[in-house]
Amino acid sequence: MQFSFTEHQTQLFTRFAELGRGVAANAERCDANREFDYHSWRRICDAGIWRLPVPVNLGGLGGSWADCVVAMEGVASTACDLGFLITMLASVGALRTILAEGTPEQKARWLEPMMRGAIGLTAMTEQSGGSDLARMRLAAEAEGDVWRLCGRKVHITNAPIASLAMVAGRIPSLGEKRDITLFFLDLPAEGLSIGDLEDNLGMRTSPTADLIFDNVRVDETNIIGTAGAGLKLLYNTISFERALYGVIASGLIDSMANVALERTQKRYAFQRPLADFQFVQTRITDMKIWALVTRLLTYSAIDKVQSGADDASITCSAAKFLAGEHLLSASEHLVQLHGHLGFMRNSLSRQLRDAVGMRIAGGTSDIQRVNIFNQLSRLQKRHAEDLAIAAE
Repeated sequence: MQFSFTEHQTQLFTRFAELGRGVAANAERCDANREFDYHSWRRICDAGIWRLPVPVNLGGLGGSWADCVVAMEGVASTACDLGFLITMLASVGALRTILAEGTPEQKARWLEPMMRGAIGLTAMTEQSGGSDLARMRLAAEAEGDVWRLCGRKVHITNAPIASLAMVAGRIPSLGEKRDITLFFLDLPAEGLSIGDLEDNLGMRTSPTADLIFDNVRVDETNIIGTAGAGLKLLYNTISFERALYGVIASGLIDSMANVALERTQKRYAFQRPLADFQFVQTRITDMKIWALVTRLLTYSAIDKVQSGADDASITCSAAKFLAGEHLLSASEHLVQLHGHLGFMRNSLSRQLRDAVGMRIAGGTSDIQRVNIFNQLSRLQKRHAEDLAIAAE
């Protein structure tokens, strides 16, 4: 397991950290207007971030997913904009799924647009449940050699700005528990409409809205993997994305710790710098520890996903849990260490508003505990079965 960067990865981190500063420069305006920073997105895509993990023969740079994650961490270390980073994360799932599971025809159709910067989305959440994928109702009914998708996905990241959509739905004719299927669509699509732009508390730079499907035509070329095999593919995508929340959080927390340190070294109270007080030092060291722990667990989780380890899902959920909890705590420290200035409407309070969303997006902190417990139970049961077989 490799936690240190190679020389190439160090260069990637530095290059994309510089691009992240452009995101930070536009964050306040984009937050106030509930708009996405297309200019920064274009610059980051043009720098080749989405080509990093793609083989050269498919138009990529022939690197690894670790390279791509390092580049994302570079952006996160300077961007000061969780919403923008969440939009990046939402595109990763579609790219990774096409690269891993797409047919040659699907790769030829969709990889190049994604590498150039076509924004993607993954649509799973419905009114009937978020992380409870088995209850989804979006369904595809057969019409000759094609299907027609009907239903609604809610609170979908990137819905107002995406041009590619990975959508989880059902094909009821396959039978219950064998019908969940992963569809990939070009946007706009006939019969698919976008709901109103949501007015969220935080992460306002990452637009969200509902997707309404009214007899949207799909055929075999729109199905990723095989019909009915979508649940397994989704869980793999979800696990990887959950781990990436940790990279985002660690980068943001590190940035917050640096801002807090600079502030407390310059701000005086009782004729002493605030940084001299032990309770201030405790807050800042908390932030640094949280960044380190979250980062290390995240890279461990990504390594386990890549190797197919039995406890990969547990580690990814743990990384997502720590990302949400530690980012919120760090942003509270950041506000507290700035006193009234932190309570004003500015980048400090914006990061606190954004951090609340980290505990919800991608599965709440509570649902991560549920995932961890369920996976522990499954591993324990499997271990007991293996022991029983060995004893026979």
